[in-house]
Amino acid sequence: MPARIRIVVGFDGSADSWAAARFAAAEAAAGHGTVRLVHSLLDRVAYATLLPPDLPPDLTADGPAEAQRLLDLARAELAVACPGADVQTALVQRAPGAALVRVSRSADLVVLGRHGHGRAPAGGGFQRVHAGAVATHVMAYASCPVVVATAVDAETVRRPVVLGLDAAAPSAPAIACAFEAAARRGTSLRVCYVNAGRLGPRDHPQDDADARRLLSQALSGWRAAFPDVPVALDVLHGVDPAARLLDAAAAASLVVVGARERAGAPAPGPGGAVPDTLVRNATCPVAVVRTQRQPADHPTAVS
Repeated sequence: MPARIRIVVGFDGSADSWAAARFAAAEAAAGHGTVRLVHSLLDRVAYATLLPPDLPPDLTADGPAEAQRLLDLARAELAVACPGADVQTALVQRAPGAALVRVSRSADLVVLGRHGHGRAPAGGGFQRVHAGAVATHVMAYASCPVVVATAVDAETVRRPVVLGLDAAAPSAPAIACAFEAAARRGTSLRVCYVNAGRLGPRDHPQDDADARRLLSQALSGWRAAFPDVPVALDVLHGVDPAARLLDAAAAASLVVVGARERAGAPAPGPGGAVPDTLVRNATCPVAVVRTQRQPADHPTAVS
């Protein structure tokens, strides 16, 4: 685990991005680290809705000035809620997807809300961004794990971290992310493998005992590195791994899952059907971790 965790948040002032910012600040405080709120400039009219109604309006302020007021407000709130976090802000002109992929190169974690606001259309107001737009782009090309956060209460934070792991092909980056998260929270780690009972390659686990053996082998070094993290191994059954992991997520503070590498943009979702289903439907934050890094730049910027 890094001595000081570096977390980047995609913050656009929407309710979900506020939840992401609060999640990130709590993680940064627990990891004695920094959280950087990255805001992609919106049209000036947007800030009339995003800034609180009791904040006196500044009729002379332009878009960047209003954006900075929003960032200053967020930084002040997070500093009070999570005094152990070093909260920083950054106002950028790039599209949010491209901006977050760029800054992910020097981050340990990128945190996003499930939904956000798009750029204001010509007639004013907002365009609602579907859960797959910016999030899918960032999860596909970021240089670090990406968390899609939801609002959580104090009880949820104390729950175990759940790691969805393929016993036959365990993802070391996902294992590392899960152990680090559990250590920061001071919670246990529940490692879940879904045995769908299907025939597979020779090294694919065919029964529960085989699966547990493979999981124990994959986790042995990490257990030694994180001796204070209690670990439970669960072999679940069902033909739909995403559905079983969603069941496990109901009792989790965070779900961590690995994502398959793809040559182009992910389809149907960020790294496959299981991460996509979890990101869209889990009731707790979801961390998506790519097994191998790929070039961080991509010609298509998501706005």
